[in-house]
Amino acid sequence: MIIGTAGHVDHGKTALVKALTGVDTDRLAEEKRRGITIDLGYAYAGDLGFIDVPGHERFVHTMLAGASGIDTALLVVALPEGIRPQTREHLQILSLLGIEHGVVALTKADLATDRVADVTVQMNELLSATPLAGAPMIPVAAPTGQGIEALRAALLASVPAARGSGGHPRLAVDRAFTLSGAGLIVTGTLVSGRIAVEDRLVLSPSGLELRVRGLHAQNQPADHAVAGQRVALNITGPRLSRDMVTRGDWVLHPAIHAPTDKIDARITLLPDFRLGPDSVRGPDSFRRMAPGAHALRQDAEVHLHLGAAHVMARVSLLDTDRLEPGGDALVRLTLRQRIGALARDRIVLRDTGATRTIGGGMLLDPFPPRRGRRTPPRLAQLAALEAADPIAALTGLLSVPPGWTDAAAFLRARNVGADEQLDFGSFVRAGGLFLLANTFDRVRDSIVAVLGAHHRAAQELPGLQAERLRMALPDRPPVAGFRGILDRLLDQGVIAQDGPWLRLPAHRISLSPQDERIWAAVMPLIAGERFRPPRVRDLAQALKLPEAAMRMTLKRLQRMGKVTEVAPDHFFLRETMAEMAAIAAATADADGLLTAAALRDRLDNGRKVAIQILEFFDRIGVTRRSGDVRRMKPDWPRLFGGGG
Repeated sequence: MIIGTAGHVDHGKTALVKALTGVDTDRLAEEKRRGITIDLGYAYAGDLGFIDVPGHERFVHTMLAGASGIDTALLVVALPEGIRPQTREHLQILSLLGIEHGVVALTKADLATDRVADVTVQMNELLSATPLAGAPMIPVAAPTGQGIEALRAALLASVPAARGSGGHPRLAVDRAFTLSGAGLIVTGTLVSGRIAVEDRLVLSPSGLELRVRGLHAQNQPADHAVAGQRVALNITGPRLSRDMVTRGDWVLHPAIHAPTDKIDARITLLPDFRLGPDSVRGPDSFRRMAPGAHALRQDAEVHLHLGAAHVMARVSLLDTDRLEPGGDALVRLTLRQRIGALARDRIVLRDTGATRTIGGGMLLDPFPPRRGRRTPPRLAQLAALEAADPIAALTGLLSVPPGWTDAAAFLRARNVGADEQLDFGSFVRAGGLFLLANTFDRVRDSIVAVLGAHHRAAQELPGLQAERLRMALPDRPPVAGFRGILDRLLDQGVIAQDGPWLRLPAHRISLSPQDERIWAAVMPLIAGERFRPPRVRDLAQALKLPEAAMRMTLKRLQRMGKVTEVAPDHFFLRETMAEMAAIAAATADADGLLTAAALRDRLDNGRKVAIQILEFFDRIGVTRRSGDVRRMKPDWPRLFGGGG
């Protein structure tokens, strides 16, 4: 269990931790000189780990960095002074962070025994509207040891449910330093998953790769650590150094490394919300609130705290234009810099001058869409994402427009590990999308309807290419997702594919008797020199037909999918196009690069024709040109009805 102290400056937090653990957490020379805690301190006693935080108002940002990873709060109130400003603010922060377990230590009991009853009443009243309502209150005196064992027992009795170790590992870095003979050390609370020696992880948001050389869990050497433990990692990496690590970074699995500078959240303003004098317009372009304002308006600038990270952010209200004290709202937070963030992370907001805490809440979507942030469908999506259970959240999300979501982004945002036994069987997964079964059926029916209408209007045509079909749908799935939907429908026999054309299985096209005769005569001529077929004028001369008539017949044959016009009046058989694409892929070098000269030599058809073929491949998406070379796209077989 990780216990975090909280309370006003000089109320005895550090002395209390020392009485409980024997460790003086004030390690800095300035802390010794001034007699106050300035930075985070750490101590351990058996299974209990303590994070001692500063109580001075100037160091609330440091307190936030330590409080974000705790299980239980040790709220400290000195009996001689009673409730003070940072008592209130620290309690507000604990509430905003969702800390539901805690014990109140009434310190300096040896100096003010007669104050116990009054301060207890005051504290009960203060706690009554918070998650810590009913927390035990223990009078203590650190110098004499009075109440210390009772406090220890109360802390042990407040143990919350163990954190689950599912999901990918994610450690919030709150300290980094180097040790002689060991190298770089980072410490923090492991908020999810497990980390083991030799794991290969990522420092986020920088993206630097690292390896775990060794670790301590709860201040003891170990070969692994699990969620909920204080962990020290000895890490190394090819570009890693002490200067590259800052408080607020994350050490995590590469699968959830996705820094963001925009997050959607639900926030609540504190009932006594007000902005300080530093909240007027500054040198930047953000609009800010006037001094003494009693509501949060659009584009207010705030300090945002998430985990141990601290960044500036602009607040855009999504479901209201004005947020009153004590109220809550959906918001888009635009950050000055990218941070690591996942769904259901707790955030705390402070005013622009960092003089007071104004509110906080829960992150709903760390990867929000750029457009449509205030539309009814988007607000309905965010309401669905408020569900704590991933399956419930996904069901709700897919029940509102557009009816699908990016599967990888959802699993990443929720930190769902590959080994977690969550039942996603009721959802359809196609082309990287999650859909409900009825949504998939709706898209299927739309595809069938569009193809049917096209066949009735143009029976002589073979069908529609994938992108034209997608654009004709009432709802347009993303390109990659649509391809996955088509693959499922092809496997089910709902639709069929002829080369690049999609059609209904029953659709058949036929040539006129005259075109049938011309096709029967011209097909052997094109096939005879398949990589260098005759041009239209040559075919017309060979069959003693008008050139215009030959051209029109070949155009109709192209619409039917039998031939392809690579360049003006230069038609190839459809099968030959697929063959040449396969040859191009096989001709590419070890780096996947293809030149016109290499393809010319393989096809033996001249440089001009080889360039025409490659330019056609560029247009239809078989290749991507870069200067004088091409690179084959990995999904090129799809354009010819194959896999890939």
